[in-house]
Amino acid sequence: MKKSLKYKIVLAIVIIVCIMDVNFIFVNYVNYMNVNRNYTDSLAQTVANTCSLVVDGDSVTGYLDNRRRNTAYYEVWNKLIDYRNTSENVLQISVVNFRDGGGCYVYDTDLTENGAFLGDIRPYDEVQNAIKDELIACEKIEPLEYNGRSDYYIPLNSSYNIPVAYIIVGISTENVRREQLTYLGYITIIVTSITVLFGVFMIWFMQHNVLGPLNAMSKAASSYSIAILRDGKESPISRMNIRTGDELERLCESMKKMEHDIIASSSQLAIADWNSNHDSMTQLYNKRHYKEQLKELQNDCTIGVIYFDIDNLKRMNDTFGHEKGDAVILKAAEFIRRYLTEQASGFRIGGDEFVMLIRDCTEEKVQELVSTMRGDEKGNLSDVTAEFYCRLAIGGAFRKTAETLEETIKRADDEMYKNKHSVRKA
Repeated sequence: MKKSLKYKIVLAIVIIVCIMDVNFIFVNYVNYMNVNRNYTDSLAQTVANTCSLVVDGDSVTGYLDNRRRNTAYYEVWNKLIDYRNTSENVLQISVVNFRDGGGCYVYDTDLTENGAFLGDIRPYDEVQNAIKDELIACEKIEPLEYNGRSDYYIPLNSSYNIPVAYIIVGISTENVRREQLTYLGYITIIVTSITVLFGVFMIWFMQHNVLGPLNAMSKAASSYSIAILRDGKESPISRMNIRTGDELERLCESMKKMEHDIIASSSQLAIADWNSNHDSMTQLYNKRHYKEQLKELQNDCTIGVIYFDIDNLKRMNDTFGHEKGDAVILKAAEFIRRYLTEQASGFRIGGDEFVMLIRDCTEEKVQELVSTMRGDEKGNLSDVTAEFYCRLAIGGAFRKTAETLEETIKRADDEMYKNKHSVRKA
């Protein structure tokens, strides 16, 4: 099934709007995630830097060696706990030295039963075990991701600038993920609303500025008819008034010009067709069209033929000139035209000869029509002189069974000559 242009354009706009919607949501969400990631990184780095101001690398080495806690140790521990409590996203702060057996804790702000004390060694988990060598070497590593949290490992150096342990800052990702989902919902609603409004505007714009004018031109072109113009009415195309100031307006003007050219060509063609089938003087059908009609009517058995001849036309031309003779011919044509009907057609087939072909006729109708014409005084075409006058000699015939049309015409011609000679004798 063929789809309309409007359907295709609306479908294209919907697809474009959906793509824009998804793209905007994706880009904004990714940007938001990057912002959150940067915020998390910045938060962890800030906490670690703050902790490094109170945690002394040399003291950490001493605590690892003697495993004894003093007043200074507790002061630092309490400060780490305070730092942890500054943000709900900071889950834990620890100071750990990694060795073959696992991580040896110096400080841990986890005050639950899962918390570690000074000197406690916790084995490597699966994530840590994958980078065990880097942890032992106290190298700088990427954050380790766990379910609901990210652990940042920042090396802690001694006074000799030698890494002795990690300050581990655990940052919650649950709140961040929750905020991301909330943001995703808001951005989806906002962006979708904007893109839907944009799509509606685009559909309205296309309908008003493209589809509307195109539909108008399409309807005008499909309902175009030269016959309307012949009735003196404006065509649908000529009534179009598209003023968009763009290609559509130029297309409309081109269609109007094309219509004008078609009308001009059609008029010229109609005139040429008329001239090819009509006698230029009498406006009756000419001999060419007469022969075409004979071919079409060969099998018609209800044909009547009336043959006309202008008697004394040659004497009129020789005596009074062709101007008077032409006037007589025009009177003869006017006489014949008075008897033409939808079934009867008149032809001028020679200088002074005319024929009327009558379709759907009867023999009685032909005889009646011939009698009426012979009694019509308008058949006397001139009264120039008492010596002679021009008149129409008339003869008719109806086609008989098994008779050719040419034979019928010959009988009508013979009847015409009988009428001519009988009138002359009278």
